[in-house]
Amino acid sequence: MEANSQPCKLRRASLTSDSMGRRHMKAIFGSYVISAGKSLDRSECLVKTSYLRKGYSADHIITSADMVFDAECCGRVVGTVMMRLDSANGLYGDATYSHELDAMRLSGRKLAELSRFVIMPGQPTSSVMGALFHFVYVYSYLMNGVTDLICEVVPSHVAAQKRLLGFLQIAGPKRCERVGVDAVLLHRTFAVESS
Repeated sequence: MEANSQPCKLRRASLTSDSMGRRHMKAIFGSYVISAGKSLDRSECLVKTSYLRKGYSADHIITSADMVFDAECCGRVVGTVMMRLDSANGLYGDATYSHELDAMRLSGRKLAELSRFVIMPGQPTSSVMGALFHFVYVYSYLMNGVTDLICEVVPSHVAAQKRLLGFLQIAGPKRCERVGVDAVLLHRTFAVESS
């Protein structure tokens, strides 16, 4: 399966609610259909296969603060990322980096965390990431007022996250017990600083 590796442009977007008031969002970026919802089911096989291959633990549980973004191409999920809005229950990263995250909160920042990020081998990483993160931006910053994104990644993923998504390493590495590996804390801001 060959995916379009051209830059992703938004072609169409929709926001609907089901009978229980849950939001379902869908958008088309380039050759990818990106859906956002409250279920891990569509991308579970992709995540488990990737995590098992790398020796990670894949015990994700969705909460009311979470949104799952799945990228689909030719009827198949080829990428996924989960975003958790900060709440009274905190973020996954609080287990390892509570000092750093609390400092951001105390300075008035509104946080969200990315986790469960997987792209199917053979897919053009920059195209899939671009499509997913267009939607992450809309949901987190435009719809929920998030000022800062954080994520914990293995050290070998830092360079790609910096280059493709503008993240900077702010702490670590430290042992992330949730996944069973050493991870660094990455950060990027959405807010434009005024001079």
